[in-house]
Amino acid sequence: MIKILDKRTADKIAAGEVIDRPVSIIKELVENSIDAGATSITVEISNGGKSYIRVTDNGCGIPADEVELAFKRHATSKISDVSDLDSIYTLGFRGEALASICAVARVEVMTKTEDAKAGRRVIVEGSNILENAGFGCPVGTTITVRDLFYNIPARLKFLASDAAEARRIIDMISKIALSYPDIRFKMINGNKHVFTTTGKGIILNNIVNIYGADLSKDLIAVDKKTDRFSIKGFVSNPAYSLTSRIRQIFCVNGRVISSSIIERGLEKAYKERLFQGRFPVAFLFISLPPEEVDVNVHPTKKEIRFDDNAEVEDFVESAVREALARTEAIPSAKIREENIPVSKKQEPQVAKPIEKTRVSEPKFEYKPERKSIPQGEQVDIKKLLSYIRKEEEKKVEPVKPEAEIKQEIKIARPFEPASLNIIGSVFNTYILAYDENCFYMVDQHAAHERVFYEKFKAQYEAIDKVAQQLLIPLNFNVPSDVVTMEDSWLPKVIQMGYSIEYFGNNTYMVREVPSFMTPYEAESFLRTLFTEFKGGKLPDNQKLLDRIIMNSCKAAIKGGDNISLDEMNALMMQLSACENPFSCPHGRPVFVKMTQYEIEKMFKRVQ
Repeated sequence: MIKILDKRTADKIAAGEVIDRPVSIIKELVENSIDAGATSITVEISNGGKSYIRVTDNGCGIPADEVELAFKRHATSKISDVSDLDSIYTLGFRGEALASICAVARVEVMTKTEDAKAGRRVIVEGSNILENAGFGCPVGTTITVRDLFYNIPARLKFLASDAAEARRIIDMISKIALSYPDIRFKMINGNKHVFTTTGKGIILNNIVNIYGADLSKDLIAVDKKTDRFSIKGFVSNPAYSLTSRIRQIFCVNGRVISSSIIERGLEKAYKERLFQGRFPVAFLFISLPPEEVDVNVHPTKKEIRFDDNAEVEDFVESAVREALARTEAIPSAKIREENIPVSKKQEPQVAKPIEKTRVSEPKFEYKPERKSIPQGEQVDIKKLLSYIRKEEEKKVEPVKPEAEIKQEIKIARPFEPASLNIIGSVFNTYILAYDENCFYMVDQHAAHERVFYEKFKAQYEAIDKVAQQLLIPLNFNVPSDVVTMEDSWLPKVIQMGYSIEYFGNNTYMVREVPSFMTPYEAESFLRTLFTEFKGGKLPDNQKLLDRIIMNSCKAAIKGGDNISLDEMNALMMQLSACENPFSCPHGRPVFVKMTQYEIEKMFKRVQ
């Protein structure tokens, strides 16, 4: 028998689509605060958000006569009709957040608009309004959520531990804070202050405050703009990578999202720069016309759909590739720190990295030497505090404003190996070179391997393949299903550079093989193909590239080979013509650099 569900049951079911755990509530409330024009947002939680959540903002507030309406399902100020869905400029728009939260928790709202004489306090429990009265409060909105899922115990028991839920919330607020550097975010977990951002619009400062100064040292700025798209942010130097995508944060039109499209673009940009199973760090903020994005494809708006996936993917790839083509992408030699006195002429001391396990502002301790305060002499507290403050400022390496970072991006030129001054080699393995800024060591085997790899790969990808003729043709006796499915695999094999024809009686004859393979590799490839043949599928592209890499490695000069200065310069010229001169096809670095300052630091001339 079909029947209409009562409102209470329907509200709980609908709430389940939007609110599945505490982090869902906070995401909806914080997005509403951003849409309200807030410049300061504070998030407080207890017990992982299960028992207590409070989000406070200084936004425009809710007019007194509209507060109750805000709790109605599908009541929203963000859109008016269906045409607005084609170009959404706000984070929230469906009018489901407050109604869904109230259906599964006890909610208190305090809000005030700028022109109102007093604010309003509304208490809602299980979608029922218990109180709506005048209340004294500042401009903005504070929403407190208590006892999540108090009326749905089955949902409550499926939540993770308090610590796990808190981690989800902190991670989500961290990502939103990075996406909105002009807003000051404060995160409090229990009685502990987790982090506070400055709200001054500097993304790099927020990265330092949230993830620590250690990470920021390995970041390269990304900045690219076209007539429709723009992207800015930071990616990690290829020398720094992680075993997961945990530090890949993507934001599109101010919305933090998960996107396989952006992931693929990023992965392509780092292709052959990282070992397999390693992932770069990325903080990427993308803007494009709202009408080219569909944000209404997921109940919690975690995913979006682009009108043209390939265009977005290519744009991300090209922007990151340009960033990785600069000298900053070359890994620096790490210098071992030792407590050895240095001369009095020193550059400012670099701040110690902020611990990753605890995200907080750096703390400094100053212990004045006893001899600096003579006995019996009155201490000038103001002078002492001023001196302490100056000493602390010396210890901190200032984070460059975003304006300076952008200027560096415009000034920086692509790295040109051919412009390096070669001075020789050591151990018959590492070429020594320098330019006006840095000293370089170049792995001659990795460099030559890269040159051969790109040459062989170009032959593999060329429309007209270069083939090598065999003195003795190869014969392959194959299963009957391979012959039956010939149309599905034979054109692909011929396109690779094989000259192959059917000889009768389930036998194929090969007279020519691709030039990027040795005859043995070419024969082995076909035997593998015929053995593993299923439904006309060739071995995947990676297997072919692996063979090209092996061939490149065998053809390249080795470590220990003595090469002349002219050959070194010729190798640098060939590297300059490569698409990626920075790493060998295995992902190992070709170059390692040291700045003049790093060399002087190693010799303890500076600190």
